[in-house]
Amino acid sequence: MSLKKTAASGVKWTSFSTVLTTGLQFIQLAVLARLLSPEAFGLMAMIMVVLGFAQAYADMGISNAIIHRQDATKEQLSSLYWLNILAGVIVFLLLLLLTPPVVLFFGEPRLTELMHWATLIFLITPLGQQFQILLQKELQFRTLAIIDITATFIGTITTIVTALMGQGVFSIIWGQLGNTLIKTLMLAGIGWKRWPPKLRFKYVDLHGYLGFGLYQMGEKSINYFSANIDYLLIGRFLGSEILGVYTIAYQLVILPLQKINPVLTRVAFPIFAKKQNDNPALRRGFVEITKLLLLVVSPLLIGMVIVAPIAIPVVLGNQWVDAVILVQILAIIGILKTLGNPVGSIWLAKGRADLGFKWNIFVATTNLIVFWLLVKQGVLAIAWAYVILSFIYFVLIRFLMKYIIGLEWSEYLSVFKNPVLATLIMGFVVQSVFMFGHGLLGINIFSLMLLVMTGAITYSALIFRLEKTYLKELVNLLLIKKL
Repeated sequence: MSLKKTAASGVKWTSFSTVLTTGLQFIQLAVLARLLSPEAFGLMAMIMVVLGFAQAYADMGISNAIIHRQDATKEQLSSLYWLNILAGVIVFLLLLLLTPPVVLFFGEPRLTELMHWATLIFLITPLGQQFQILLQKELQFRTLAIIDITATFIGTITTIVTALMGQGVFSIIWGQLGNTLIKTLMLAGIGWKRWPPKLRFKYVDLHGYLGFGLYQMGEKSINYFSANIDYLLIGRFLGSEILGVYTIAYQLVILPLQKINPVLTRVAFPIFAKKQNDNPALRRGFVEITKLLLLVVSPLLIGMVIVAPIAIPVVLGNQWVDAVILVQILAIIGILKTLGNPVGSIWLAKGRADLGFKWNIFVATTNLIVFWLLVKQGVLAIAWAYVILSFIYFVLIRFLMKYIIGLEWSEYLSVFKNPVLATLIMGFVVQSVFMFGHGLLGINIFSLMLLVMTGAITYSALIFRLEKTYLKELVNLLLIKKL
């Protein structure tokens, strides 16, 4: 089977999984937004910042090392598996010890019990984590899709039912624990049959993995820290209620990055790894991913900017109207982050985890200084600063791509023309309908549906006209039966 066909199959199954899981999570968000207060979302955001930071240490950074290395032995995988479990236990214990300082930092005593329950995730996840990586390495995306859909469904049902029972912010934790448990059980059920670890743990087996993994661990932790400094500072200085509103706005605009990018990067990294010594192939692959991301993400986020004044009160409720202006500002970040995300797959495929680590130290330091200076000016100042910084990072990272794989600006920007043109025209049409139509229909579901349908029809017609050949090739590739 060719890598091109394998990639198409991977994109198809991962896309199917992403569409369903995103739909379930959006339903969960819409329900919780009406059942919980902004303060509850703020409390959960504080917890998730801490847990997300700890997640970088949970697998010692070796997951991507397993994909990068094409010669892993059963003995090495066995030692790495038990290392994963040991790391999870250590992270769990450390988080219990760090709970008092976290509570003190945010000034929220309610975090104590929430943290104790949420940290159980780190005892569960390592039992199946390596098996997920091995399935990804072997490009078994159909199996991964089924697991993701099942776990997300269970987690969503658990969250909504417990929220309706009056569990408040705890309902989010119960849902995440349910999701994690089901996913781990399914992965372990497959993994222990196909790759049963031996009762073996030797340092010699870790040689070559820990070096790569340490850079990965450092990169992930610094990257997560730089991406969540705004959460930390807003929660610390502006309080849980304002953080809750900011969290909802940020999650809405970052949703395409969280859901659409993994469809491609989960497939791209193992395939790029197989082509790690072929820079022209890496450039072609990176440019194709950029084009596909632009085609999908840019109309979604620009459309969100326009419909936010109607969509947020209609879908989430009037208590979230303060999030409208934040969504409109942060949407720019969503586009820039989405386009920058696939860079990591190239760096890892080239074995340059060190470069990602150094880059993220620079980003984290810059974000910390700028946000610290501006946080007292309010949440809007943080949002605008984030936009400006994201644009600067986007430009700088293009120069790094030229250094790593020889990607020229002209080759990169060549794919921007048609998606950007279609998005701008679509935005103008939707904005015109919004200005002249919402006054007649009011702020309701019918106005929202009119705007969404107008945008979808306009953009689809334009893209089909401008990219007819490309779309036909893409559809034919994804619909190939014998993959």
